[in-house]
Amino acid sequence: MIIKSMKTMEIDKGVFFVMGKQRGKFPFSNSIIIKHKVMLDLGCGIEIVKDLADKVEFAALTHTHPDHCSGAWVFNFKNKMVLSPQGYKTELESLANRFVNDNLKERWKNFVTKIGIRDFNAEYYSSGDIILKEPEIVAMHTPGHTADMHVFYMDGRIIFGSDIDLTAFGPWYGHKESSIKEFVKSIEKVMELDASIFVSGHENPVFGRENVRRRLQMYLDVFERRNEILIKLLDKPRSLNELVELSPFYMKKPYERELLDYWERQMIEKHLKLLIEKGQVVKVDGEYVSL
Repeated sequence: MIIKSMKTMEIDKGVFFVMGKQRGKFPFSNSIIIKHKVMLDLGCGIEIVKDLADKVEFAALTHTHPDHCSGAWVFNFKNKMVLSPQGYKTELESLANRFVNDNLKERWKNFVTKIGIRDFNAEYYSSGDIILKEPEIVAMHTPGHTADMHVFYMDGRIIFGSDIDLTAFGPWYGHKESSIKEFVKSIEKVMELDASIFVSGHENPVFGRENVRRRLQMYLDVFERRNEILIKLLDKPRSLNELVELSPFYMKKPYERELLDYWERQMIEKHLKLLIEKGQVVKVDGEYVSL
């Protein structure tokens, strides 16, 4: 039985959507519990994870962002299995090495430990692996957001999209390992599944094939909209530092300005590289300008 005081919704028979703290907004995320067997993602808040860990047999993570795996250590403590993407370490130091530069590692670790993350141990899955047999849950590699990002496809109808999150902000790809091109391909791959229920890591579930497809297309369109924003800003030469200061994607940075600036810089750089490849922007004397 799911605890009634939690914000939960039965989205299919025996499949429960669990809304994370702060309505699943960063630095928390939403989870799913399936047939009291598996919990997908563990970033809904430490107290929620503690309450639910005894009600399932194991957990599976879509990727190793702290807002999706912060409660994994709770499952370790209870001697329950955590599945995580193959090839990616789960110690905090390893995550810091992937997600920020050396100058920001301590700041990042201080920030994420506030939401309760600790080092954790995991067993590993690969793309195509069946996470659960009944109902069948298949892991699908969908890189771009992070290199280890996966979605879980259940029973040929339900997608747990995690950080293909359908938020108004749009796709996020602020790490060195992130990739716009891969992210686009991943979204298109998910659209081909033609699911009737889509569960975001940070938004309410979406129901109905047409609604799911429409929301995914809106999300995909954000990439091009950001290209257009940069092209307009580059009607005169600007440095990368100027663009970060203008903050065309985030616009507001109410916390951890240094971290958010670093991540937005990565996103802007990725767009500039693509725009240069397309011949729409050039770099002259350290500044960028649109053609």
